[in-house]
Amino acid sequence: MTKTAKCISDDPKWLKVMQAITGLTEEPGDPDNPKIVGMAHFIGKKWADVPGMADYCDTYVHDSIPWCGLTAAFCVSVAGIKPPFGRTDTDRFLWALAWSESPDFVIMGRPVPGTIVVMEREGGGHVTLFESMDSSGRYRCRGGNQSDAVNLQTYDPDTVVALVWPRAAGEPPQIPVEDRPLLEQGDSGPDVTDLQRMLPRFTGDIDGDFGPITRDNVVRYQATRGLEVDGQVGEQTWAALYENAPPLPPPAPPPGALTAKQQADIKRIANDSSIASYSWEDRGRSPVGFTQGMALAFAQTWKKLQADHPAAIEMAKARTNSDHDVFNEYSDQYRKLGMNNEHAGVDCLRNLYALMLGSGMRESSGMFCCGRDQSAENYDSTTCEAGAFQTSYNAHGSSDPEFDNLMDEYLRGASPGYVEAFAEGVTCSASDWENYGSGRGEQFQELCKTKPAFAVETHALTLRNLCNHYGPIVRGEVELKKEAEQMFRAVQNYMEESEPGVA
Repeated sequence: MTKTAKCISDDPKWLKVMQAITGLTEEPGDPDNPKIVGMAHFIGKKWADVPGMADYCDTYVHDSIPWCGLTAAFCVSVAGIKPPFGRTDTDRFLWALAWSESPDFVIMGRPVPGTIVVMEREGGGHVTLFESMDSSGRYRCRGGNQSDAVNLQTYDPDTVVALVWPRAAGEPPQIPVEDRPLLEQGDSGPDVTDLQRMLPRFTGDIDGDFGPITRDNVVRYQATRGLEVDGQVGEQTWAALYENAPPLPPPAPPPGALTAKQQADIKRIANDSSIASYSWEDRGRSPVGFTQGMALAFAQTWKKLQADHPAAIEMAKARTNSDHDVFNEYSDQYRKLGMNNEHAGVDCLRNLYALMLGSGMRESSGMFCCGRDQSAENYDSTTCEAGAFQTSYNAHGSSDPEFDNLMDEYLRGASPGYVEAFAEGVTCSASDWENYGSGRGEQFQELCKTKPAFAVETHALTLRNLCNHYGPIVRGEVELKKEAEQMFRAVQNYMEESEPGVA
């Protein structure tokens, strides 16, 4: 990957138009400069097919009406770009601040020649075009109605409301990559704004603040591009963004879903098991759907483990010495029950699922559609808990990239969720189905409830790499029962018999 970016190009056409009309001045007194009024007529004819545009332009009849927005609109129109034109006057080009809010223009961080600069100054808003920066960092901008003329004036960046670029013109010219600083969580400013704009499928607000959501997006981008995953944006990450580096090929597709016969047989094994009638402490018997749903989810993950699926391998790894690994934190309980987790493989997977059966009952009483904790106050879309295990999306970084790859797998429908099985004996309220926020966090909440097998597998990953995410785990409240392991062993034996040659 090269270390240089494309150089800033020649001035865009709309800036050249502004330069060409420099010197245009209002007429003193009552007369109007016909060239200024004529700009409105040009815009109306240029965009005559836009409903209401011609009538709006006809309202501009005197050059005493502020004309900075008119001049900017004329210049972009000559370049073939429609100026802001929303439903109300404050969403249209004569209103300077409309340029900062139009969906047809993208927010920028650092300006380049031709950047449309929206600012607030004495007397109201102003819109002009960036041309260069002086030695003190002030913006030298060329625009209309600047001391009643089209000219070049200098402005303090602190007065700027927004820097925008026409979406129809494509990506704005880039600052050379070697001029980009190292960015990390806690930073803010125009380079962060550019970073947020450039990150594919960015899930936060483009606000110039490098917070946890921006870091999560950076980590995900680095992982999917084969970069060092450190959450910092240095030269390597900037270069990948500049070159629109494609994501790595997706992992091998998961194995096919369980057949209808397999599903029926596995549900029967679960419902006939002794753990199905067990009364969990403070929770009672589990819903029919939870036990049979967990049995189906285990069988599906077992198939993935046979196919060397990365997420399943991560779930079934041998116990680590980390205090974030539930096998280490619950080692005494496992040892008392004779459940060995010292060797990676299906035994570890089965023992993990046995604990997860108790975890789901403690967290939600086996309610697959359980919504966020309504008593929580400090939350956003990434910290809202959802599903039977009350996991939140901010756990994803602990199992990178398996967690997000698993999420993408379910989003594209490559893995079944078995929601019908989990739903048996469960009643969901309207509030349960509600999700909070937007972006990946909101998608995660929805998937946990509409595809419960996804909630199961992400819970498994989180237990192995961030088990302190869950209060009941930390407090030692989750019951680990040998009867649960026996039920999953029966499911495993059935799968080995029904898919000969796979085990």
